[in-house]
Amino acid sequence: MPEFYLNPLFWALSFFFLIQALIYLLLFRRLAAFKQPEPKHGALLPVSVIVAARDEARNLTKFLPIILDQDYPDFEVIVIDDQSEDGTRELLEEMQLVYPRLKVVTITEHINEFAGKKLALTLGIKAAQYEILLFTDADCEPVTRDWIRKMVEPYSNQETEIVLGFSPYKVKSSLINLFIRFDTFFTALQYFSFTLAGMPYMGVGRNLSYKRSLFFKSKGFAPFLKVSSGDDDLFVNHNATPQNVAIQLHPDSFIVSKPKKTWSDWIRQKRRHMSTGKYYKSNHRAWLSLIWLSNLLFYAAVTLGIIFIKPWWISVAVLGLRMIIQIIIMSISLKKLKMGNLWYLTPVLDIIYQLVYYPIFGFIALFRRKKRRW
Repeated sequence: MPEFYLNPLFWALSFFFLIQALIYLLLFRRLAAFKQPEPKHGALLPVSVIVAARDEARNLTKFLPIILDQDYPDFEVIVIDDQSEDGTRELLEEMQLVYPRLKVVTITEHINEFAGKKLALTLGIKAAQYEILLFTDADCEPVTRDWIRKMVEPYSNQETEIVLGFSPYKVKSSLINLFIRFDTFFTALQYFSFTLAGMPYMGVGRNLSYKRSLFFKSKGFAPFLKVSSGDDDLFVNHNATPQNVAIQLHPDSFIVSKPKKTWSDWIRQKRRHMSTGKYYKSNHRAWLSLIWLSNLLFYAAVTLGIIFIKPWWISVAVLGLRMIIQIIIMSISLKKLKMGNLWYLTPVLDIIYQLVYYPIFGFIALFRRKKRRW
């Protein structure tokens, strides 16, 4: 019998490889194999598009007309001006004269402690006159004029109450942009795959839709009011079921967002986002922890195996087999999300992501102080 069979480290490496293979082949494969259902023809439901904004005059000037010019028969756009000091109010007043669909809600000051932008969104939802709500941010741009139409299509299924869309970041020539886009992809790979497996756990507020009645039935953001963020992922986590969630991955439904330009800005954003993970349902936290921990232990076993398992190429071969599975599934998913130019970097980015990003940011998020701000 070859010597490596007698080494316990070889069996540990084989075990972690098996877990990783099952995660990719049974879970992440779901996104790669997903085919968007053909829309059922029916009446086009009226929609309330909601955008919360604070000091966003420059972005609203550029992107709000694209939203207001959507090719859809019956919709309104509600912009909540939350204590802006940069001329946002004057801009919106001027735009209302040109766009009858535009409705503005102005917040001059907060009368109570209300975490993040949840007050602004709540007032926007209360002002909405339609059942279907569609959310995005002031710095986001619909890829096409059919964004609303595509995001509404899944509501042809009467059980649907939540629609999860995709929002990639614009491509820039920088290392931080490369990593931000990989982070966006891997997050999408997880939450879309979990949704397709019947375990929806989050959505992204840059491109998210749900029914107004669901918001009030579930008491809105009250269950996590004191959490600094979570107006999107925690709302979905608390209210999604295997039956009431649909995903929309038609390219015409995508919303492109402006990425952070500096590491410090992006780190602050990610600290805020990751701090909400500890409020997810326990089964979701357990599954997400399993994915990260299996990645960490697999890479650790490979490293130790190269040193202590003879011949050393056995461990390299196991790593290579896992990378082949990973690249195939990730490249198909990247193509589906129109991010195909990242596929050849996925092994390197994944190693950095799992061994550096997750441990550091996860640790920081556990001890992050709550802040009442956007």
